[in-house]
Amino acid sequence: MKRVAIVFALAAITLELTAGGMYAAAAGFAPGLSVDPSKLIAAGASGAALIHWGSLIDMAGYLCIAPVVLYLRARYASARYGDLLAVAGLALVVIGSIGAAAMATAAPPLITAYATASTASKQALLPAFATLYRVVVLGLWQTLETIPATVWLLGTAVAARRNGPRSVFVTLLVIGLITGAIALYRLAVAA
Repeated sequence: MKRVAIVFALAAITLELTAGGMYAAAAGFAPGLSVDPSKLIAAGASGAALIHWGSLIDMAGYLCIAPVVLYLRARYASARYGDLLAVAGLALVVIGSIGAAAMATAAPPLITAYATASTASKQALLPAFATLYRVVVLGLWQTLETIPATVWLLGTAVAARRNGPRSVFVTLLVIGLITGAIALYRLAVAA
């Protein structure tokens, strides 16, 4: 079971990094947590393909997290609030996957239509794309998913600190703190 969890964890990391690279390429490697939607919608056919395939890869990456959540739940079965932590981890998987599926299906057609649209049509497509982008990237991925992800990562890190290898504790702690910082940033910016 441990080897299977490690394989899924490595697959999730690899897939998420690949998807992130594809998203970055579609956005012209713009720095920051998010990009201007008007820049992304103007990415053309190649950008649409990068967003489509990047989103499908992203979805697969999220789904690979589920076996890791279940393994860590079983591994630290005596942990306080273990079931709640597992639910938080699975919420991360569900929220992230929904966002990735939405981007894979809705963003590429809007980007493709924008490339050949008239000026008036572009003015209509941009707000639709910007709304999709804000709902998925800012709302789902960088706000809603980061809250249960932080709970799962930091809570499981505490359990691993008591009963597990130090490397698992440190990994979960570092990723949890980064995710928590993103959650706090997005919540502060939205306020």
